Amino acid sequence: MIRAPIINTALNAASTLRQVLSGKNAFEEVISTRRAQELCLRDVSSAPLWLLACRRARGRAEKAFATGSPTEVANSLARWSELHRFGEVMSHVGALRPTFAQRHLIKLAESWYEAAVARGVRSGLLKPAEAQGIPAVSLLRASVEDSTAQLFALAAKQQQQLQNCLQKGLGGQAQGYLHMNDEDLRGLTEMMKSEYASHLGSAAVWRRAKYKVSISWPDMHKISDYCQNASTRQRMFEAYYAGFDSSVDEAALELLRTRRQLAQKLGFRSWADLEMAPLALGDEAGARRFLDLCWKDAQAALAPVHKRIEEWSSRDASGSSERRGKVSQADEAFWHSHLSRQSDIWKFAEYLSLEKSLPGLLDVVGKVYGVTFREATAPGYFSRLPSGWHTSVKIFEVLDGAPRPAGVKGDPGKGRLGYVYLDLYARMSMLGRQAVELAGAGILCPGHAYVSCKLFRPSLGRSKLLNVEEAVALAHELGHAIHMLCHMGSPCDFSDLPLDLVELPSTLIETIILQPKSLAKYATHHTSNRPPPESLIRSCQRNQRFFINALQNASIGMGLHAEAFDPFKATPADLRREAVSLWQRYSLVPADPAFHPLGTDAGVHVAAGGNQVAYLVCYLRVAGILQAKAARKDGDAVWLQRDFPKRIRGQLLDQKFAPKGWASRFPAKAESQPRPHPLPPLPKDTSALLQLAAG
Repeated sequence: MIRAPIINTALNAASTLRQVLSGKNAFEEVISTRRAQELCLRDVSSAPLWLLACRRARGRAEKAFATGSPTEVANSLARWSELHRFGEVMSHVGALRPTFAQRHLIKLAESWYEAAVARGVRSGLLKPAEAQGIPAVSLLRASVEDSTAQLFALAAKQQQQLQNCLQKGLGGQAQGYLHMNDEDLRGLTEMMKSEYASHLGSAAVWRRAKYKVSISWPDMHKISDYCQNASTRQRMFEAYYAGFDSSVDEAALELLRTRRQLAQKLGFRSWADLEMAPLALGDEAGARRFLDLCWKDAQAALAPVHKRIEEWSSRDASGSSERRGKVSQADEAFWHSHLSRQSDIWKFAEYLSLEKSLPGLLDVVGKVYGVTFREATAPGYFSRLPSGWHTSVKIFEVLDGAPRPAGVKGDPGKGRLGYVYLDLYARMSMLGRQAVELAGAGILCPGHAYVSCKLFRPSLGRSKLLNVEEAVALAHELGHAIHMLCHMGSPCDFSDLPLDLVELPSTLIETIILQPKSLAKYATHHTSNRPPPESLIRSCQRNQRFFINALQNASIGMGLHAEAFDPFKATPADLRREAVSLWQRYSLVPADPAFHPLGTDAGVHVAAGGNQVAYLVCYLRVAGILQAKAARKDGDAVWLQRDFPKRIRGQLLDQKFAPKGWASRFPAKAESQPRPHPLPPLPKDTSALLQLAAG
C-alpha cells in the first residue's frame, strides 16, 4: 500500500464505514465480477470487513446444509473457498489491515471454513472426488483421521524450521564475510566489485581489506562464475558450504520422517510417490527413469565440453601445460562460463534499462500469448492515493488480442482479460519487515493477478539496469500472470493443477525471451539506444550447466524423499552422504569434501517437497514446441508465426483442465481411478534439452 500511514488509516476507515452503512461488501463483489474494473486496494484492505464476508458465507453454508442438497452445499463451499483464499492472499501482499489483528482474524476464519468442509465430507453431502472450487488440501484434511491431520500441521511447522535454517546459510548470515583485495577478485568488473567496496573508499581505514564480500549464495555464484583467481574460488567455496552444518541435516531429517509417515497413511510408499502422482511421470520410478534418460542422452553433448574444460584447467595461470588432474568442483562453474562466454553477461545490464526494456518485454510476452498490455493508472503519488496502490506498482489492463503494429491505434477488440499488478521493487514496512510476503506471481481474485518482483531499487537519479536473470524471472512471472487471467476455472482450481502444467506457460516465455530474435526487440543501450552486439547476445544463452544443475537438484529433492532412503534409520551424516551421492550420480566432476548439496537450490527443493523434476519436464516440452519444424517457408521461429498465439492459447492457457488434486493425493479413498494427465505424453528423446542450451 502507498506509504502514507495517517492518510491510509483515515481513507481505509472511510471506505470500511461506507461499505458497512451501505450494506455492501467489496470482498464479496470482486469475487463475483470477473475482469470488471481495476481493483481498489482500499476497498479490500479491511480484515474485519473480510471476516464479516466470511461470516455471511458461513451462514449461507448453514442454509445449504439445512436443505440437504449436495449441489447447494458444494456451491456454497466453493464460493466460500474463493473468499477465504482472497483474504489470505491480500494478507501476503501486505494489504490487509490492521496488521496486529489480521492473523487472529485469519485463524478464526480458517477454523470456520475447515469445520464446514469437514462437515460436508463427513455428512456425505460433499464428495471430494467430484468437488470443484475447493482446494484439494482442505478436502484431504477433512477426509483423514485426526492423527493424520496433526501430522500435516507438524510437517508445516518442520518445513518452516528447515527453510529458516537454509535461509541463514543461503543469505550468508551463518558465515559472515571474506576480506579481499583486487588480486583476489581478478576477473570481476569494476561495477561488480563496487558492491563490496565502502562508499568512503580509502577513508574506510577500519576495513581489513578493500573489499568485504558476503558469503551468500548470490555472491558465491558471482565468485565461482567470474573470478579468475582459483584460490579465491576455492576459499569462497569452502567458506560458503561451512555455513550448512548438522543443524540443517537434522531439520531436514525431521521433516523427511514426518512426510514418510504422512505418505504411508495416505496410501503411498514414499513422499516422492505422492509428489509424482499428479505429474506426467506418474511415480517415483518413472521420475528416476526420466532423470537417468536425460543424463544418458546428455553424454554426447557433454563429453567434448568436459574435455575442453579439463584441457584449460590443466594449465596454470602462466599458461604452462602442467597437468593438475581432474577439474575441481570449485572451478567447474568458472570454466563453463568461460567456455560459453557467460563471463560477459554482466555487460548486458547496460542494454536492459527497466524503463526502456519493459515495454519491449511486455510486447514479446503479448505477441507470444495473444494479449496486449495497456498501462492503467499512472504511478504518481496523488493518482494512486484514492486506490491505495504503492507508486512502485505498475498496473496494466490486459486485453485479449495481440499487440497492434507500431503506429496503429486502437484496442485488439476482443475484450478485457483482467489486470496485472506489477510490483517492481522490494520494500520494507514501517515495522522493518518485508512489506510483501508473496514472491512471484499470484492470483488475487478472478481477473486480477499480482506479480512481486522484489528488485533492488536503484540509487537516486540512476536508472534501474536489469541483469539477464532478472529479465528472465520477470518474463517467467508474467507468463504465470497471463495463465492465471486466461484460466477458465476458479483460483482454487488453478492452484490444484499439476506443477508440470502450471509451470509450462512461464517456462515457455522465459525461454523465448532469451532467443536472439527476442532480445533484439527489448534490449537497447541505456544511453546510446544501440542494439547489443551479437557476441553479447550469445553470452546470454543458457549453457549446458544450467540444465545439468537442474538435473542434479531434482535428483536430490526427489531422492531424499524416495523409498530407498530411510529417514528413521539415517543420521544427519547419512543424509549428507546420500545427498552427495544423488548429486554425484549426474556429475562428471567429483564432489569436493566441503560440498553440501542442501546449500544449493536442492535444499530449497527438499523443503518444498521434492517435485521440482516438473521444471525439467517443462523445459523438455518447451524444447519440443520451439524446435518443431516450421510449417512456413520463410524460416521464422515457431513462436513468430501468426497462428502460434491461437494454438498455444487454445491448447494450454484457455483450457479448463480438471484438477487431479484430491484423487491423486489420496488413492486409498478415491472412488475411481485418478484422471490421466491433461497434457500429451512426453517426448522420448530428451537430448532436445541441451539443444535449448545451444541456442
